[in-house]
Amino acid sequence: EFTVLFKPNQKDFPAELYADSFVRAVNLAATYGGAIITIEGHSDPMGYLRAKNDGKPEVVLSQIRQSGKNLSIARAVQLREALIADAKRKGVKLDSSQFAVVGHGIDAPTVASPANQQEWLSNMRVVFRILQVEAEESVFKPLN
Repeated sequence: EFTVLFKPNQKDFPAELYADSFVRAVNLAATYGGAIITIEGHSDPMGYLRAKNDGKPEVVLSQIRQSGKNLSIARAVQLREALIADAKRKGVKLDSSQFAVVGHGIDAPTVASPANQQEWLSNMRVVFRILQVEAEESVFKPLN
C-alpha cells in the first residue's frame, strides 16, 4: 500500500516523487496476477462541511459532493495511468482492467474535521492497495 498526496483541486501529481513506490507496486502487480489492485481516490470534505454549516441549499451540497467524487475518480485514474506507463517503460505489461478504480469523494477522509493544514491536505489523496483474493476456498465448509 502507498499513498499519493495532492494539492487542492489537483488531479496531476509528480510521478518521480513516487518512483520507489511505483517500482514496488509494478513488481507486486506483475507477481500477483490474481490479486485485486485497488486505487482509491479521496477528496477533502471541508468545502462541503462549510457550505452545510452556512445553510446552503441541498442542491448546492449535492453539487459539492459530486464535484468531490469526480475529483477523487480523476485522481485515481491519473495514478492508474501513471503506473501503467511506468510499467511499460520497464517492459512490464499491466492492463487497466487489473485495477479497480474507486472514487470515494468526501466520504472517507483521513481526518473528518481537520484542525490544521497538514490534516486538511492529508484528505486529498489516492491510496494504492494490492489485495490477494482466492478464487476458491481451500477447505469445504457447508453453508448451513
